[in-house]
Amino acid sequence: MTQIVRTTNELIINSLYLLGELGTNETPDTFMLSSGLELINELLGKFTSDSIYIPYLTELEFNMVADQATYSVSDIVAADVNSSRIVDLSFANYTVNSGSQGIIYPLRIINKAQYYNVTRLSPLSTRPAYILLDKQARVSNITFYPAPDLAYPCQLGVKLMLDSVVANQSLTEVPPFYYGFLKYSLARKFRSYYPSGNWNDTAEEEYQSYLSIIKSANETDLTIRPSVILDKPDPYYWQNILAY
Repeated sequence: MTQIVRTTNELIINSLYLLGELGTNETPDTFMLSSGLELINELLGKFTSDSIYIPYLTELEFNMVADQATYSVSDIVAADVNSSRIVDLSFANYTVNSGSQGIIYPLRIINKAQYYNVTRLSPLSTRPAYILLDKQARVSNITFYPAPDLAYPCQLGVKLMLDSVVANQSLTEVPPFYYGFLKYSLARKFRSYYPSGNWNDTAEEEYQSYLSIIKSANETDLTIRPSVILDKPDPYYWQNILAY
């Protein structure tokens, strides 16, 4: 099956189709694309101030620093890793070079309770076994335990917050539901440029439906869920804990 390639330009065009300002065989002019890009970034800024976040999936790579356990991630404030804030982790691993080959080690993703409610050695530097994500308003912090003893290359599967976009940027990794919300939000925003646009009651109801569902999204990982399910974490024990 051919994958649909979504970009900021395609989002602008679809929003103008929705508003009735472009026909199916018409091409947007330069003003439509430039003003559309400006409006998308205005919307993303407004969403952030209203605690509405648009997530997207990608991979993040960086090198650990020997004996450093915690790393800040942000593109808002100065941080160890310059990237959009991390919403959630899907996988984490690091590579240990062995001659001409690399051995990839997985990291177990844990939560705060699993990290703070167990006995552990501090400081401890060796090959890491666990990773913890701590999300803050302006920065995300990731902690490895034990702290790395060498500068291992690290690769994370992450869900990031979409803070801003550029012309023709790929939006393929934005979940379809959130893409639909962006399309309706942008079409609604375009009304100030095109007052004669066809924004009827049905379109407004669809927008409000998107907005209501997204506002009730799980705050931890921005997942759209009909209900909250409480999961009891399985008990486990750290590696490298001294035997009693």
